[in-house]
Amino acid sequence: MNAYYDVNTASYDKIAAKWDDFRKTCDINKCVEEFADLLPEGAVILDAGCGTGVPIAKYLTNRGFSVVGIDPSSEMIKRARALRLKSARFTQCGFLDFETEEKFDAVIAFDSLWYIPVEDQPKIYEKASSLLKDGGLFMFSHGKEHGSVQGGMFGADFVYFALSLREVESNLKDNGFVIQREDTDYAEPTTGTRDLLVFAKKALKTT
Repeated sequence: MNAYYDVNTASYDKIAAKWDDFRKTCDINKCVEEFADLLPEGAVILDAGCGTGVPIAKYLTNRGFSVVGIDPSSEMIKRARALRLKSARFTQCGFLDFETEEKFDAVIAFDSLWYIPVEDQPKIYEKASSLLKDGGLFMFSHGKEHGSVQGGMFGADFVYFALSLREVESNLKDNGFVIQREDTDYAEPTTGTRDLLVFAKKALKTT
């Protein structure tokens, strides 16, 4: 595991019960609904940083999609598995450490990429590209300023990291992505505000 898991994963393990209770009160994010509308029927989706599986994985399976959820927190994964979602499976693993021969129609990384340290941030886009089918879609929320900030949630400490907007755009391009949607200072009632929201498509290979 990467070093950043030590602080952030331990914090999520600590607050898992409170986080689960909170997320069960949350409506599905409008941007997740909009992303799901773009996916083919029966799509297989990787939910990177799935947490307890509520509300995103649960919503996606209810839409008829199959979900593979990954999260480095054992306590979060325990609660996600307890949902017993028919078309979902959950694995304790961080995004950069995840290995599979499976190729996905989509990758969702909602509020999870900012736990990856600055020096490892460029690896995000290479990893996402390697996991997607040609033409697959990548949705993520993120920061837009290079650096790190410290924060807290439910009494636990967290560290958040990001690249600059231009660095994010450059890394997407370098790994074969075409940006379909880019919202800075994204805001809507169910989600609140986010510095950056991106929908990107892995370019089809040409012969």
